[in-house]
Amino acid sequence: MKNILYALLFLAVADVLNTAGAEVLQPKEDMTAEQLMSLWYDIEYTRFARDYKNYNTFILIDRNGSHRERKAFRSRITVQRNGFDYKDFAVFLSPASIKGVAMLTWVYRDPQKEREQWFYLPSMKKARRSSPAEDDDNTMGTVLTVEEMSSWRPEHERYQLLGVRNYSGYVSFMDGKKYEEGRICFLVEAFPKRQRALHAKRRYWLRKDDGCCILVEVFDHSDKLFKTIFRQFDKLGEKRYPAVVYLEAQDLRTSEKTVIRGDKIMFDSGIDESQFTIEYLQRSQW
Repeated sequence: MKNILYALLFLAVADVLNTAGAEVLQPKEDMTAEQLMSLWYDIEYTRFARDYKNYNTFILIDRNGSHRERKAFRSRITVQRNGFDYKDFAVFLSPASIKGVAMLTWVYRDPQKEREQWFYLPSMKKARRSSPAEDDDNTMGTVLTVEEMSSWRPEHERYQLLGVRNYSGYVSFMDGKKYEEGRICFLVEAFPKRQRALHAKRRYWLRKDDGCCILVEVFDHSDKLFKTIFRQFDKLGEKRYPAVVYLEAQDLRTSEKTVIRGDKIMFDSGIDESQFTIEYLQRSQW
């Protein structure tokens, strides 16, 4: 019964957002952990905007410290009709060896309906469907999983609000500077509902003033921290929407690291939904 009520709550929130371009909701003192995570979901997947574009740079760092750089493009459209929540597209633009490698994701409004996802490899000239069983696999050469990159949603986890904490700050592995020191945050602990998930729990540090998640800590089944995901935000466009402009993720087991930098981010540019089909994925010329 609790899961059914939570699903109905999610759909009610989606109805509020049906007129995409709505005001970004702000956290409140009396919000539950589930409500706070719902706000973060809206921010992470830009569900307050009609659409989103991001030309970005990936920096992949191996355990020896060697760097590889990749240019990519990502777009998203908030649908909110015909059962769809949003559709998401990502493609590598360079180097030439991976140019055109792409991923298309459809996420549905009903949280009980599994997402659909396809990967496209130019060498095969055919899209391959990705199973939800692959959600724990790292994707696009990063230390981020398929779920962390494109398909996480609040209904995947059970939550406990640990309280309001002062964040001690994050030290960047790129420039050595400390960020967000002293920031007041809601600290939420999350446990996966999915059986056989490779992680045992996550901790989300959500800024108290705007709900943006500055840090995710991922723990294994021995309660050992094995991954961190740090994000920086800016408010962009005429409506000053919050956007992730920089991300650092590191796997503490392998010492591999990923940086994603937003180089050019645009909201509400008028993307057509036809750009989020399997046919478009397979015929795209990048």
